[in-house]
Order: sequence, then structure tokens, then C-alpha cells
Amino acid sequence: MECRKFDLKLISATNLRDVREKFRMKVYAVVTIAGNAKTEKRTPVDKEGETNPTWNVTLQYMIGELAVQNEGIEVVITLYCKRTLGDRYIGEVRTSIKQLYEQHPNVNGGGANILTRQVQSSSGISQGELKFSFGFGETVII
Repeated sequence: MECRKFDLKLISATNLRDVREKFRMKVYAVVTIAGNAKTEKRTPVDKEGETNPTWNVTLQYMIGELAVQNEGIEVVITLYCKRTLGDRYIGEVRTSIKQLYEQHPNVNGGGANILTRQVQSSSGISQGELKFSFGFGETVII
């Protein structure tokens, strides 16, 4: 099976909607590939940035070459506010792996490119911006 390394670095978010009435926002991100729970990875909770969290965390995946060729396979980055009585959804960013690969061919072979995307609520309203970088490795056979 042909695969390639996919590195996703979650850098920061800005101007997020404040979902707390009291206390500070403590934001973390959950990343999945194609919504598959087996691919779920999380960032640490940012306890200082409130509506402008910073993580600088790199998440590494091995993805099949077919995922790079399929328009429907997305990276889903969901932002949550950590709370004692249950975490609260802030919004998410969805982007196609194929589009990332095709639009940014200079990132092949381990390079990286920084993007900023709008964080969307479940109703499609913009909730701020997410800054991340990504890179693809060479194809390997597993």
C-alpha cells in the first residue's frame, strides 16, 4: 500500500467567539481525517490565550495515496472550549487533503506552507481564524 507522511502543525487561532459567560476561555483542537475517530488527535489546552489561543503543536499522520487523490477526504479541525460541566463547541475548519496537495505542490518532500482559514460554526457563521501549516512526505510502500 502506498502511503505518505502528512504533518499538520496547529499554530494559533484569532478572534474566536467567546463561548463563556464567566471565567476564561481555555481552547483546544481535535483533528480527524475524514471524520474517522481512529485518526483523532488533540492539542493541549491553551489556558492563557482565551479567544486567541496558541498551540504550535505538530500532529503526524500516515495517509494512503488514495486519500491524496480523493476530493472527499478532508482534514477536520474542531475547536472546543474546555469546561468543567462539559466542553463547548466553538467551530471547525474543513479542508480537502487533495486540495492541499494540489494547490501547494512546493510542500512535497518535507517542506511546509502556512495557511489561515475561517473557523465556521455549525450554522456556517465565521467564528474567527485558524492558522496552521502542513507538509507532505515522499510516497513510501507499507
